[in-house]
Formats: sequence, C-alpha cells, structure tokens
Amino acid sequence: MLSLFLTVSCSVKVPENYTDINSLPPLFPDYTDVTVPANIAPLTFRIDVEAEDYVTRFKAGDKEVVIEGEEVEVSQSDWGELLEIAKGDKIAVDVFVENDGEWKKYKTFTVFVSPDKIDQYISYRLIPPSYVAYEKLTLNQRNLSNYDEDVIYSNMLAAKGPGQCINCHSYKNYKTDNMQFHVRQHKGGTLFVHNGDAKKIDLRSDSTISAGVYPSFNPKYDVVAYSVNTTGQVFHTMNNNKIEVQDTLSDIILYNPVKQTVTHVANDPNDLEVFPTWSPDGKTLYYCVARVECNDATKTRTSQLVEGYKDIKYDILRRSWDPETGLFGEPEMVFEASSLGKSATFPRVSPNGRFLLFALGEYGCFHIWHKDADLYVYDLSNGKYWPLEKANSDYAESYHSWSSDGKWILFASRRMDGNYSRLYIAKMNEDGTSEKAFALPQKSADYYDFFDRSFNVPEFMVEPVNISPQEFAEIIKGDSVKVKYDPSVK
Repeated sequence: MLSLFLTVSCSVKVPENYTDINSLPPLFPDYTDVTVPANIAPLTFRIDVEAEDYVTRFKAGDKEVVIEGEEVEVSQSDWGELLEIAKGDKIAVDVFVENDGEWKKYKTFTVFVSPDKIDQYISYRLIPPSYVAYEKLTLNQRNLSNYDEDVIYSNMLAAKGPGQCINCHSYKNYKTDNMQFHVRQHKGGTLFVHNGDAKKIDLRSDSTISAGVYPSFNPKYDVVAYSVNTTGQVFHTMNNNKIEVQDTLSDIILYNPVKQTVTHVANDPNDLEVFPTWSPDGKTLYYCVARVECNDATKTRTSQLVEGYKDIKYDILRRSWDPETGLFGEPEMVFEASSLGKSATFPRVSPNGRFLLFALGEYGCFHIWHKDADLYVYDLSNGKYWPLEKANSDYAESYHSWSSDGKWILFASRRMDGNYSRLYIAKMNEDGTSEKAFALPQKSADYYDFFDRSFNVPEFMVEPVNISPQEFAEIIKGDSVKVKYDPSVK
C-alpha cells in the first residue's frame, strides 16, 4: 500500500493514510487523558506495542511537535511552548504505528493543561528493596519543571563502618528554613533547622518511649508534633502484603525548639497514637488512634499484638490547642474507621482547612505495604467521605501530601509493578474529587524499568534545600542538643 505523508519537519512525517484503531494507545507510563500543571516537566513515555515504525504528534493551537520512534521524548523548549499555548485547554496527542507498510492510528488522547502551577520542588527518600542494602538510602529533592535532582543527604556521608538510616523529612509551610529529618543508628539524632540554624537534636527523654518520628510542624506557631513509637516488623511468607510494620507502643508528643522541651499530648497506655498533623490555623491537632487490649497474662504485649495484627484498626481523632496556654482540649472523634471494619492512617488537612486526605485499608498503620489501601477524602464541613477513584489503583496508595495551594496531591503507589513504590501526582478539584493521577515524569521512557529503588514519603516544597549534604554530615558527626521533658503542658 502506498502511503501519503504530511511533512512536518525535514526528518519526521505524519501519515496521511491510515486505519483507525478504536482504542487508546498502550503507553508506559500511562499519560492518556491526564491533567497536568502548567509548569510540569515533559511527559516522556514509551509506546508499548510491537511495530516497525512509530510516529507521535503533539498539537496545541498552531504548534505541532512530531517525534519518530517507540520512545517519545519531547524537548524542554517544545514542551514549554505546548504548555503555554494549551494552558486552560488541551494538548492533543496522536500515535501512529506501522507494520508491513500499513499505518494505523490510535484514538487521539489529550493532556489537559491546568492554568494552575504546582510547587516547583518535591523531596523523597530513595530506598533499595533489600533490608541488607538500606545503607544506600538517600534523601533527594527534585525540580518538577525539569528533571533536575539533587541529594539532600546520604546515609553514608557521616558513617564510617556503622550504617545509618534517614527518615521523616518535613518542612514548615513548604519552606526549608524550618525543616527536619531523622538519622538513626550511628551518630543518630534529629537534624533540625530552626529559622535557618541547623542543629542535631536528641528528642529522647526518660519520660517518653523514644525519639520523635512522623513530625508535623505547626504552620503558625513554633512547635512540632511527633509520635514516639516502639515499632517492629513481621515478614509474611504467604501474603501479598509481604511486610507488616506494627507499633507495640506509641504516643504523641510536642517539641518546642525555642525552649528545647518535649511534653506529652496523648499517652493512654491502652491506645496506639500516631501520625499527628496540624490544621492550617495551627489550633487543632489531628492524629490516628487504635484501641488495643492485651489481656492474656500468659503472653507478652508484643506477641499478642503480632498475633492479632488484623484486628488493629486506627480511627482519626483531633484535639484543640490553645497557643497562649499550650493546653490541649479533650480528644474528639473525627472519622471512626474501626466502626466500618477499616483502619485510617496518615491524615493530612488541605491548606484551606476543608478536607482531610487519608489512607484507608483493612487494618494496621503501615499502609504503604497493604495492597488494599486507597486514598480517601473526608469533608470536615459535613462529615461526608469518599475514595479518590481517579487517583486510586488496585495496589497500595499511601504517603500523600497536598501542594501549598491545595490544588494538587502527591503520593506513593505500587501500581506499576506491585513491588516498587513510585510517585504520582493528581489534580484536586474544589469539591474534593481528583482527576486521573499520572506518574512523576522522568527524562527517559524506560527509567522506571531499571530504577531499583522505591520512592518514599514525598513532600512538596516551594524552594530547594540549600544546606549542602556535606554541611549536614558535619553537624550529624557532632554532638546532639538534649531536650528536657516538661510535664506541665497537657
């Protein structure tokens, strides 16, 4: 068959004669019919079908970009023009494939370009899949408008021989002049940046279970909420969830970086309290609570909790806080997931204070390993809740965060292969629903095929971390500032 071509450039031509295929093209990653920010990096993908030739056309207004080949990589300059032209509208994408001299065209798909930009930076941990290789773990930051990525800190920088583990990075109001991350094991402590001044803090006290984890900076006042936990892991031999991470003890504490004090917020011995998070006005603290009963005197608390792991269900509670007196109100139930036979974890309040985004699964607190876990939204104005159907998948969704304007969410999902967690972005609508989630764009179409680390704990930032990894390492090698326990604040 003789095909006619429309010439778009001197090297790539778009087929003019073809047969239509009544389905969307199989892409990896899947970027069909997604909504993207006006400042996102180019969406690079691979056409996942065998063919002798491939042509892909992007069109917005009078701008056309035509690319030949199985891997579709639009240049930064061309992509920027497409985004600008299509802002508030769509980029149309046509995929053509050729076999035996015959061209076929898949259904046109679109990329809607929201006029809303996204926070320019994100950060996350990159962690190897093996528990014997965790020392290669790094904390990284990424520029969302391109593919630039930098290491904030590496496990190995301050460790000579003994290993480290870094976790729980967090920022106040999406800025990096008040931030923190934990270093465990060798030279352990909390690397805490307060108004630009970096120190290593020892958050442990004789009155608390452990050093603080799962931090939440109060957005208005100079305090940080943490949980303190005794945590263990159980490895399944015949279970799709693979790993069970459990707390056997956990409380909520408050840290004051000015006074260098910690105090209890919630420490009921019959409760497991975890995942504190503040409201945007800084006057309400949300957190998760599981009521546990260990009544068998012949067994340890730990063994009873491990044996009954499927019975541990977390609810979402809140307590008011008076910044003048430092006093907390009584706990109030917000979302009683346990009454539904479910467990709710990792609540995050939207910047406008209306919605609570959380993970909902069958049981437990570590939903990043639970295949059934999905993202849900709870409307704090009327008590209604619903799943984010366009963002969820058949695999685990968890570790989610809101952009600074509340118009985007970022979360970890194992949907690509069921094993590695990758980052996804979804546009949030004013009614608390979302658009289809899309994978964090990478420069190469086969990036996710070969990258052997999981993305973990993604956070939005409006600016990069400017303290160098080497500066952090020198601080971590030094001594810690020891906090004092203050029993007066309740």
